[in-house]
Amino acid sequence: MAALRAELLGSHPLLKRLSPEQLNRFARAGDVEIFHADEDVVVAGSLGDSLYLILSGQTSVRTVEGRTLATLGPGEFFGEMSLIEPALRSATVRAVERAEMFRLPHFAVANLLQDDPSAMNHILVAIVRALSQRLRQTNQLVGDVEKLADFLATSLI
Repeated sequence: MAALRAELLGSHPLLKRLSPEQLNRFARAGDVEIFHADEDVVVAGSLGDSLYLILSGQTSVRTVEGRTLATLGPGEFFGEMSLIEPALRSATVRAVERAEMFRLPHFAVANLLQDDPSAMNHILVAIVRALSQRLRQTNQLVGDVEKLADFLATSLI
């Protein structure tokens, strides 16, 4: 079963730099979970104690009020803050369609870091790159909103 999980996980961008042995170790540390359309994967306010890698399907990230913040699909992940420490979830993630995910609990990350720091280094660098890209996109959006506000303010005079 771990070999099948390792094969499935090998296509995820977060894990592509791992050796087959590292990938097998990673596959044994978590579980593949399936969520059906409109099923919550995690709920805002609940304890965030796992990282999720999306293997197939689509999910929506929603605020407590129900506003959609993002849509995530295969090759993406969420719950990365739980790698640092378990804390309350800041958003709800719901399956938009049938979605297959790999759940890696916080304690498993600690064990992997101790057992194979090199593998975790590859994973953490990939996470930081993805977070950096997300931050750049957010900064661009904020800049665009600011430009629009300036334009509207000057055009109404």
